[in-house]
Amino acid sequence: MASEVRGEFTVGVEEEYQLVSTTSRELVSRARHVLAADWAGELQAEVHESMVEVGTHVCSNAAELASELSRLRLQVASTAASQDLEVVAAGVHPFSSWEGQLMTRGARYDRIREHFARVVRTEQVFGMHIHVAIPSSEDRVRLLVATRWFTPHLLALSSSSPIYEGRDTGFASYRNILWRRLPLTGPFPGVHSEEEYARFVALLVGSGAAMDEGTIYWSIRPHPEYPTVEYRISDVCPRLEDAVAIAALTRALTAAAAAGSLAHPTTGLVDAADVSVISANEWTVARYGLDARIIDPSSTSGTVSIRDAIRRLVDELAPISRQLGDGEVLAGIGEILERGNASDRMRERMTHGRDLTDLVAWLVGESTLGTGMDRRDSQREGWKDEAASAQMES
Repeated sequence: MASEVRGEFTVGVEEEYQLVSTTSRELVSRARHVLAADWAGELQAEVHESMVEVGTHVCSNAAELASELSRLRLQVASTAASQDLEVVAAGVHPFSSWEGQLMTRGARYDRIREHFARVVRTEQVFGMHIHVAIPSSEDRVRLLVATRWFTPHLLALSSSSPIYEGRDTGFASYRNILWRRLPLTGPFPGVHSEEEYARFVALLVGSGAAMDEGTIYWSIRPHPEYPTVEYRISDVCPRLEDAVAIAALTRALTAAAAAGSLAHPTTGLVDAADVSVISANEWTVARYGLDARIIDPSSTSGTVSIRDAIRRLVDELAPISRQLGDGEVLAGIGEILERGNASDRMRERMTHGRDLTDLVAWLVGESTLGTGMDRRDSQREGWKDEAASAQMES
C-alpha cells in the first residue's frame, strides 16, 4: 500500500511575496523591474505591483518541496536584491498603506480591477496556495466536502498578519478578513460531485457573479486548469520549514479523504449548516490564531481548542503521512504549536521594544532562512535569547 500511495497525491505550492525597500522597509510597487531582471523566468506577476509570485514544480514528497521552495526563495530574493529590494513572506505588510501602490496592467488584470473595483484596489494581501494532485479515478469535490472542515486548522498554523497599517488588528490573520470582502470566498459550498460543481460554476459565470472560474476564491477548490485540489486559506509563511510542514499536513489530509479514512465532524443538518459552522470557525481562527476555540459538533461541549484539534489531526494522519514519505516533516507541526505561529512571534518581537521597520527587517531574514542568503545561526540564536528572556520576564 505504501508504494501505491507514494506515487499519487503529488504536491506543489504557490507563494506570494511582498517587495520592500531596503532602506525604509516600505512596500514598493516595482514588480515589473524585478520580473525584467529574472534571468530564469520563474517569477510571476500578480494583480499588484507590490507582489511577485512563485510556483514550485510538481513534487513527489515534502523533502522535494522543501528543496524547491528554498531554490525559489533564493531566486526571488537574489533577483529583488539586484533591484535594491528585499522580499517578505507574510500575509500583510505591517505598516504600508495600499494608497500609492500600483496595480499590474494587462487585459486580465484590467478586467479584475473593473469587476472588483475599490475592494481589489485596497487588497494588498499575500497567501500560500497548496495544490495536491488527485488521481483521475477520484471525484475532487467529494474529497473537498470532507477536507473543508480542516481549513481553520491550516489557517491557525499559517497565520502571519496581525499588524496592518501600523496597528495591531487583534487578529492573527487579518489577511483572511480582508480577503473575505471579495465574493465567492470562505468555505467550499454544499455540492457533492464534479458534475454538480460544473453546473454551479456555469451558473456563477453565466450570470456574471463570477468573472470566470479563476475568480472563484473559496478557501479550497478544484483547480480550474490542473487535476488538483487547491487550498487557498493559508497566509504565506515567513519560515520555509513551516510552509513545508503545512503542505505535508495538507497532502496527508487529502490522501486520507481519498482513502475514506478521514474522520470529520458534521452538524447532521443541511449542508448550509456545515458551511456556516466552517465559516464561523475560519473567522474565529483568523481572530485568535492558535488560541482559538472552534465549534466541534462531535464534541460533548460543542467546542474544542484549535491546538487540541490540530494535535488530534496530526496523530490521525501520521500513518498515511509515513506512507507518503513525509512522516518526519509532519513533526514540524508540533514545532509550530510549541513556538507559536508567525503571528505569535511577530507580537512577541514587538513586546521587546522593536519598531515596525525592525519587524519588517526581521521578516526579511525569516523569509530567507535556509536559502543561502540567510543568517540562520545568528537568527536562531537571537530567537532563543528572546524566548528565554520572555520566559524569565513571565
